[in-house]
Amino acid sequence: MRGAIKIGIVLAVVVGVLPLLAIIGLFVGMWQFTPPKISRLEIQLPNQASLIIDGKRTSRSEHGFSQHAGYRPPGSNLIEWFGDVSDGMEPQFYQTGPLVVVVDFPAAQLYVRTHRVDADAGEERDHDAIRVKLDPTVRPAVETNWKSFALIFPNDLGPFPISYYAEKNGLTTEEVSRINELGGKRERKYPTTYIQSFDPATRDLKCSYHVDDTNSWPLHLQLSKDGTRLSLIAIGETSR
Repeated sequence: MRGAIKIGIVLAVVVGVLPLLAIIGLFVGMWQFTPPKISRLEIQLPNQASLIIDGKRTSRSEHGFSQHAGYRPPGSNLIEWFGDVSDGMEPQFYQTGPLVVVVDFPAAQLYVRTHRVDADAGEERDHDAIRVKLDPTVRPAVETNWKSFALIFPNDLGPFPISYYAEKNGLTTEEVSRINELGGKRERKYPTTYIQSFDPATRDLKCSYHVDDTNSWPLHLQLSKDGTRLSLIAIGETSR
């Protein structure tokens, strides 16, 4: 009888202690676990250049997590860091004439390289016109080579004036006002405009502007030839 009682006590202790040991082991394992380091990703582009995604330089943005991105021109060791792109989806690359266009679809953002840098010669060139002398041994402020266009509109980031959003998205204040009048104040936060396609031949940018879960308008935008601004070409019929 006593033997059976002892066996019962031992079994009860084992049943009670094992889950505790499992929990302790789980926490110890998580504490000792070191996530693998994300190395720098280099994507070869059709123009023999490279798109660089730096996995070690991440940040938090309105649309989730993002990673720092850069562009290495063909035959150059210079990386032009132009901004942050969404994590988990490679940005799309387009060559349109002398312009290089990188589209971050999840963030509804465009990055446009408006002129090139000749790092070997130590010169910065804008469509074959020498602009600034650069020292190839020192990383220059090449961010000025790039324009960024965030497709955000009034109240996406807060009650800022029309001019603030026009500066961000590259449209005129009149064009932003036209879009803003489509459906009144939007309740959802950025991004509420979605890029559907970009045509490098015509520089046409097709988007969908959402006011809420049921109302949206197709927007036809176009990138200028010099890559410095966007224009509103047309607003389509609402989709309900």
